[in-house]
Amino acid sequence: MTLEELHMFLISAFDLVTDPVERGSTHTYFIGKVVWHPSATTRILQVRWGGSNHVSHIKLCVSSDNNNSVFVRLPVTWSELKQIVANEISLHAGDSLLNT
Repeated sequence: MTLEELHMFLISAFDLVTDPVERGSTHTYFIGKVVWHPSATTRILQVRWGGSNHVSHIKLCVSSDNNNSVFVRLPVTWSELKQIVANEISLHAGDSLLNT
């Protein structure tokens, strides 16, 4: 899967956004608006890519913590990825409710 294919999938299926100032071979996807601060972050996924813009890693930001990173096992089908992202958004919504 290429970065462009994944990007189009994430913004069309989930309305996720990226930080326009983020540079390099990583894009972080946020729900709603870009918030980096740990206590109120809206980060959902972090995508890293390599040569030919092929995705090499997809990190689940809500499932990960300071000591452990959780990654999507690649390759993954679009339907599997849709469920994984939906679960991550659901976890974020649950965390948001607990912090209010």
